[in-house]
Amino acid sequence: MSENLSIYNRIKEAMLPDGTLPEDFVLRQLPDQGLRFADGAIDGTVRYHMGPTKNPDISALTLVLEMASQERFKDSANALITYFQNGGVMLPVMDAVQDWVFEHPEKLSPEALGRFCMTLLVQSEDVESVKFAITILELLDREESQELKDILLVLAASEELTLFCLFLLGSFEEGNALIYSLAKRLKGWGRIHAVSMLKPENDEIAQWLLEEGWQNTIMPEYSAIVAIKRGGLLEKLSSEKVGRQDFILAGKLIGSSLEDSPVPGLSKYKKTNQLLGLYLQLADTYAAGLEDYSNIFDIRDFLGKGDLADKDSLLKKADDILASHACIDCVETAMDAGEGFYLGKALGLDYGDRAMAALRRDWRTKYDMIDLLLPEKLYVDEIIALFEEELPLEDMASGPENEMGNDERFAEHGILSYVIQGLQAVPGKGEGLICAGLCSPVIGTRNIALNTVDKWRKADFQLTPAMEAAIERLKNTEVNKQTKKRLENF
Repeated sequence: MSENLSIYNRIKEAMLPDGTLPEDFVLRQLPDQGLRFADGAIDGTVRYHMGPTKNPDISALTLVLEMASQERFKDSANALITYFQNGGVMLPVMDAVQDWVFEHPEKLSPEALGRFCMTLLVQSEDVESVKFAITILELLDREESQELKDILLVLAASEELTLFCLFLLGSFEEGNALIYSLAKRLKGWGRIHAVSMLKPENDEIAQWLLEEGWQNTIMPEYSAIVAIKRGGLLEKLSSEKVGRQDFILAGKLIGSSLEDSPVPGLSKYKKTNQLLGLYLQLADTYAAGLEDYSNIFDIRDFLGKGDLADKDSLLKKADDILASHACIDCVETAMDAGEGFYLGKALGLDYGDRAMAALRRDWRTKYDMIDLLLPEKLYVDEIIALFEEELPLEDMASGPENEMGNDERFAEHGILSYVIQGLQAVPGKGEGLICAGLCSPVIGTRNIALNTVDKWRKADFQLTPAMEAAIERLKNTEVNKQTKKRLENF
């Protein structure tokens, strides 16, 4: 055995008294270059967006199973590591491996496989090998073991392993209670997976699903529709005891379920008519804040795109609320305070002067106001002058490097990128900003500047001599291969 800690021991030693892991704990190591996937992100993407691999080559894994059945445990463990180090991922091939096990019992020894997999659980230093072990243990006939349960609850504390542990824990007699305990402790992909498997077998779980279960650090949209259905939101809104807090919660859940992304939302829910009808009915009494009216506007947009049976009556109800004095007064007040401009524009209110004033007051956090102003050709020269004055363009234009721009040092480059992208709406404006972007050390900023230049060219705008000179300099100094290749078209 290596002197390095196993996956199990890494998790166990890092675990806090409440059963959670420190926020900075990761199983997946930071790569030399590029973005690191958060623990659980690869499997989350596979589960929700890709699905199992069709007709995968699992011969290397079936060989592992046969060798382990012959008690060649060291050879089996090494073969697993080799397979996964060469890019293999367990989740996409899990179904195929389990099907093979069912179809070839004569080649396998359940007793030997059980010992091999239990050893992997606590001794392997390879995370995908641990997932392989859980996958096989799920298939073996066994008595419920406190030892196995305790091991799984440790492993499941890592968002990278939660999904696989849930598959096996769910088969325990107290499986739903175990899933619930994990769902409450986890915050990211692990919570998403746990909520997807959690049954609302009592009022406590149903209420938790509504109030907390859908909230996670990835995207609440993954779990909001689950909470609506299993938490009984429709029944709660139908209750005589419904109050403003229930209305606010319903608005958040509904707002996170209007799109069919990343998972199918309200468009696939059989009771959407009743749910939206109740919510809009309660809005007469409880709608009071900007978020409430923003939710109602989003619902109106959802209704306009869909084909619900009660579409016309629901649309009329939403329109009446949005045209009410209460709504207009709320949005006007919000814009005076520097908020609510997107809704104000959508409702046809006079937003431009106040949006520009908000941008001037706090350009670092309100720079998205340019999305409201530049396409309408409002305050174009003032916006450009503001950012040319506030951003240290000369320092930022230090020359091309292979910087990804992900840390706080490059926050202003992110703002510059946003502004340059907005300049696509006003060809020929903002030469100084474009040229600075073309000389940024951040790869993304340079490419966004090229995007804008390309958009201008397609709009038949003749580039200025300064822009042409900046592009020629970039051709000679660019250090990123893809960007250098792209510059051949300029």
